[in-house]
Amino acid sequence: MRISDHHGLAVAEMEPDELARRPWRGDDRHIDVVRLPEPPADLLPELTGLGFVHKPELLSWRAELGPGEEEFLAGLATKPRQDIRRARHRAEAALTLTVHDTLPASLLDRFLDLYRSRVEQMTYGITIACRYRDAMLHGPDKYYGVFAMDGEEIAGGCLVRECPDEDMARIRFSAVTEEWRRASLARTLYFAAMRVARDKGFKWVTLGDEPNLYGHLTKAGLFPFKVAMGFHPVPSQDNHDPEGRDLADLILTDAHLSGPGLMLGYAHGRRHERQLTGYVISAEPVDVKPMAAPFLDGVTVVPPGERVASVPPA
Repeated sequence: MRISDHHGLAVAEMEPDELARRPWRGDDRHIDVVRLPEPPADLLPELTGLGFVHKPELLSWRAELGPGEEEFLAGLATKPRQDIRRARHRAEAALTLTVHDTLPASLLDRFLDLYRSRVEQMTYGITIACRYRDAMLHGPDKYYGVFAMDGEEIAGGCLVRECPDEDMARIRFSAVTEEWRRASLARTLYFAAMRVARDKGFKWVTLGDEPNLYGHLTKAGLFPFKVAMGFHPVPSQDNHDPEGRDLADLILTDAHLSGPGLMLGYAHGRRHERQLTGYVISAEPVDVKPMAAPFLDGVTVVPPGERVASVPPA
């Protein structure tokens, strides 16, 4: 068993043949998560009995664009639909929205400055977009951008990678100022980016690939936000990710999670259907309604720590 730091989480990764020994028991080193990558099917009952969640490592949030924006909005719940329209009206009254089919270097650099400043305020923020500056300007992938300008100042923007082989536009990076975050500018930018994708003839749009443990690198509140926007998560390997894989994770402590954590795991007995269930990690009773979604096979609260194994150790 090897323990390594994953952005503030101590993750103990083991091999299948180590499971019978329960190597995390009695180890005096701090461990937040015990992990078995690509768990063999014959070990899943034992892992489940111990409290492991069998899950995709990454979640890809995607939506089918459909024939038009009004049809897309009609499929949302009433309040999210109203929130989106209010956010758009606020932005259109005070800002100028521009679409750039190719990214001007000067505007991209101004966006990256804003993006960097926002990410640096996160506990474990990683400025991934900055690494792609040259690729976004010169290819080989094709990007377009949607920006909101407050006079000469940039209030926010999002960058979208075109993936014609996948019939998909991927909204990859976004950032808005704190003032316009409170005004929900991100919703306006995303729907503007989706209009462009629809006009370009794409069938699908994605809103990020995220680690499948909300409350760590990504806040749990991001989950209901994306659900309200009309997106749903699928295992990344089901969305053109050749490196996507499954994990079995046991959360031993939530000490380094911000509030209740959330993982999406495969529903017991329905693995072949790729059905997902929500697992809220909390030692205390918690309202799971914000995490409920029509694409989930329920939401369960599970306390951190090992359960009593249904299958005794060898």
